[in-house]
Amino acid sequence: MKNIRTQVVAVLLIVAALFSAAVFLIPFDKGEPAFWIGYIAELAAVILQIPVFKLAYPVGSDLKSKVLGYPLFKIGVSYLVVQTILSFVLIALGSSGNMPAWLAALLCLLVLGFALLFGMSANMARTAITNLETAAAVDTKLMKSLALRAQNLVTKTNNPTLQSELRKLAEKITYSDPVSSPAIADSEYRLSTLFGQLEAAVSTPQGAGAMDLCKSVNIALDDRNAACKASK
Repeated sequence: MKNIRTQVVAVLLIVAALFSAAVFLIPFDKGEPAFWIGYIAELAAVILQIPVFKLAYPVGSDLKSKVLGYPLFKIGVSYLVVQTILSFVLIALGSSGNMPAWLAALLCLLVLGFALLFGMSANMARTAITNLETAAAVDTKLMKSLALRAQNLVTKTNNPTLQSELRKLAEKITYSDPVSSPAIADSEYRLSTLFGQLEAAVSTPQGAGAMDLCKSVNIALDDRNAACKASK
């Protein structure tokens, strides 16, 4: 990304140099206010591409952020193209004495204003999309973790009856709604605590109390699933 930023700066410097060479080598009337208004507006448009690029493609942004930043980058480039054309027109008309300074300044300000308006709108849209995706993101880590631990727990005992119950529990956890939320935090905390006790019990030589804890975990899972359903 650093190399791309360097290349962007290099391209902008080339654009500024070519524009300057063109307007100073062509025999325009450089005493006209429209000449300097058009020239300064063009240089400002070139310089503004740097913050626009940084805003469109922040350092460390992922691919999705880069895709969402493209409309802002496109608006910045479009502004530069429009301003370049306008600057040439202003300078040419100024040399012929047909472009008053106030009109030249007004046209440049209008182009800048519309560019800022569209740029802010594009950035607001990207922020809104990002916020919606963040809000819609679901937390499934706990239930997925419990499902894996439950499946692993089946292999921790040689008791056929206990294995059967643990297998049923693992299947029940696997097919439970995996989405966690603050509304069911207490139920999930109780479920997680009892499951930890079940793991400890299964790990003992005789599996003392494991059957009773397996039933308790089932009840806690039912309570959690009921709370999850009620919170939808």
